[in-house]
Amino acid sequence: MLIPKQKQLIDWCKLNVKLVVLTYKINEEIHLTKMKALERAMKKDVDTNQRGCTSQSGDTEIPIVVIDTETKPKIQRVPRMFRGVEANQNCYDPLVVSIGPFHHSKELEITEEHKCTMAHQYAENAGQSYDLLYNKVKAIAGDARNCFSLDSSTEVVLDEEKFTKMMFHDGCFILQFIQCFVNDYKDLNMKLCLAAFVKRDLLLLENQLPFLVLRELMSSKENEWKKTFSTFFTGILVLHSDSLREIDFDKCIHLLDMIHTLLIDKDALSAPKYNRKSGSTDWFSCRSAKELNAAGIHFRPSQGHKFTDVQFRSSFILIGFLKLPPIAVDDSTKSMLLNMVAYEACPDAPDDLGVSSYLCFMDSLIDHAEDVKELRSKGILLNFLGSDQQVADLFNQIADNLVANPSAYAEVKNKLQRHYKSKIKIWLAEWLHTHFTSPWTVLAFVGAIFALVLSVIQTYESLYATETAPCPCAAANHTV
Repeated sequence: MLIPKQKQLIDWCKLNVKLVVLTYKINEEIHLTKMKALERAMKKDVDTNQRGCTSQSGDTEIPIVVIDTETKPKIQRVPRMFRGVEANQNCYDPLVVSIGPFHHSKELEITEEHKCTMAHQYAENAGQSYDLLYNKVKAIAGDARNCFSLDSSTEVVLDEEKFTKMMFHDGCFILQFIQCFVNDYKDLNMKLCLAAFVKRDLLLLENQLPFLVLRELMSSKENEWKKTFSTFFTGILVLHSDSLREIDFDKCIHLLDMIHTLLIDKDALSAPKYNRKSGSTDWFSCRSAKELNAAGIHFRPSQGHKFTDVQFRSSFILIGFLKLPPIAVDDSTKSMLLNMVAYEACPDAPDDLGVSSYLCFMDSLIDHAEDVKELRSKGILLNFLGSDQQVADLFNQIADNLVANPSAYAEVKNKLQRHYKSKIKIWLAEWLHTHFTSPWTVLAFVGAIFALVLSVIQTYESLYATETAPCPCAAANHTV
């Protein structure tokens, strides 16, 4: 017979069991409800955005995802994995001017009133009325809005009128700034240091404007604007003045995409065919510029100025030449390169990893200030930043945790690897590099060889003179 306390304990346990069972059933019902709602939502998306086809094995209709390869990537925020790097956080935010919706609410040096003034100036220079240009932008404002990946908070703040006004003012500001910067800087009424920061801000991922807005404001003068853009970007990068003739404005997404297209040749990043006879391999050991130079590999600036214009050519028996595109390094270089890397990391951006691969390759060449000095002395690195160590730190920091395209520079890497497999080349090249790096050592070596040759000649002549001289005894007998 159970005592009252035991009976109460048993009843309490039964009650808890019932509560657990009831809680489990409620959670199961909630889960089933969510799954049904998700299934209905997915079915709705399939019906509106996908096409269905009938399976050959039955009558069930199987949804097939149709990917539109012509859809242009949207302007997005910098991925969180890049924002998380503390040393690079300031490289993604504008300093003096905000373009587009992401930083529109920030109070910066260039205000909306300043943009409005420059919009009136641009309309006057373009020979069109202010209202006419505004109506052109208003007509494509809906398409421009679809070019952004906006969150709910930004959507609420920017209604249709505010968004159109922002697109118009930002577009006029960009074109007026570029036009004045190229043609007549005095018309900007802006200090040089402020203009330098504006150029830097125009190439931020979160500070981009859809190119279709700029095209509407160009007033069909695309050939003239191509020359203007060419001059403007030549001042930012080491590019040929006619580089932008290759750019198709129909394919441009924004200014950052335009520079990315200028610097990367997608055909050069395609996977090369494996050639067993040539000894090609996927393995590549990183070696610094100083180490490569000691192994008989000399650096030269390439004729092209794209990041993919990297070539290696062997000459004579011991010497090889690695050609690299020249690049100017200044205070804005880090920000520009990091934003292009962030652009490549966006979900719908071009999946070539061209800039990331270039930075990884340069990081393998640059370890210390001596490597920067070697590349700088050959006209590959144009240092406007400061010391050589600062440039080395810049490339090392940017390339940290980057992923390169496996096909990028594969042929160059294979040729470098084959050069290093020849031990005789390496030994002779290192011997020459160790003993003949200075012109004085070369002159001393030539002088020593010359002295040795003279000594041999003198010895030979003395021996020859001794053999041909008449014997003194024979000469005395002949006299007697």
